[in-house]
Amino acid sequence: MYGDRNPDRTEGRLGVVPFAVEGIPHQLVAAVLAFEGGIGVRNGCFCAHPYVLRLLGVSPAEIERYQAEVARGSRVNLPGLVRASFGVYNDESDVDALLEWVGRIARREYRGDYVQDEATGEFVPRGGPPGFERYFSLR
Repeated sequence: MYGDRNPDRTEGRLGVVPFAVEGIPHQLVAAVLAFEGGIGVRNGCFCAHPYVLRLLGVSPAEIERYQAEVARGSRVNLPGLVRASFGVYNDESDVDALLEWVGRIARREYRGDYVQDEATGEFVPRGGPPGFERYFSLR
């Protein structure tokens, strides 16, 4: 978990929790949470690139390398975090579900076989995302 962890300073905190799972790309963590856990999160640098890169300890040389990769059309190695956000409608069961799924991901207990799109860096289940049109219709 990133950010101030001091429990004596929680009054200034929002319901936003940036985190990473060691050894697993942030893009894959977000994909598994969404496709298997039904939990929506954001991943990447959240329009706060300098701040997130500083939190992650990314050096200027590494930043140049990532910029060159993006210029070549590859976003697979971009650094970032996963961000869970909680609102007034969330309760403890939502926190418990997130923690359960993060634990499963850390233990590599997810079911899907995921592939990464080089241009976007996103992971999707092999064979593509489910056809949601089978379940939902706007007609």
